Amino acid sequence: MNPKKVWLVAIIFGFLAAGMLYVIIKNYDVSKEKAPVVIEEPVVVEPEVQEVEEEPKNEMLPIPEGKRAMTIAVTDVQGVAGFIEPGAHVDVVAILAVPEEQKELQHDAATLLLQDVKVLAIGHAADDPETMKRYQMVTIEVTPVEGLTLSFATKYDLHLLLREEGDHAIEPDRTHVHEDDLHEGVFRPR
Repeated sequence: MNPKKVWLVAIIFGFLAAGMLYVIIKNYDVSKEKAPVVIEEPVVVEPEVQEVEEEPKNEMLPIPEGKRAMTIAVTDVQGVAGFIEPGAHVDVVAILAVPEEQKELQHDAATLLLQDVKVLAIGHAADDPETMKRYQMVTIEVTPVEGLTLSFATKYDLHLLLREEGDHAIEPDRTHVHEDDLHEGVFRPR
């Protein structure tokens, strides 16, 4: 091959290579312009939130209109050994001590002070689960007059009688037992 032909093929090949390179670069620039720009936001990894088991706390049932909530202190024995729950119904018994000046004439007595009273809450607001099982406070639903009666009676020993669910029977007024009645037949002949 003569040098003239080599130069001619080289020039033609150079133009073809330059043209192809131009087309490739031009298409590359166009494709860059058409492509949407994606801005990657940093991925925020939030710390894993562990579910904390909420400590059970004492809740109080709502107080109906015309009623009041009143809390009384009880021991395990007076409070039915931990079996009372909010929503239960109880009777309140007061053990009345006779004043010293009348001890010779009569003895102590137990009276059914309030009947079929709804329990609104037990325990304290900040109790842990173990303490809640051994509550020493019972909040009950009372009328204003029952609240006054119970307030006066708190100087005596109070006991709660837990009612069976659905039992709303009412005993006659002034239901009481004298200590003398307990002695009859035991210490005194009938």
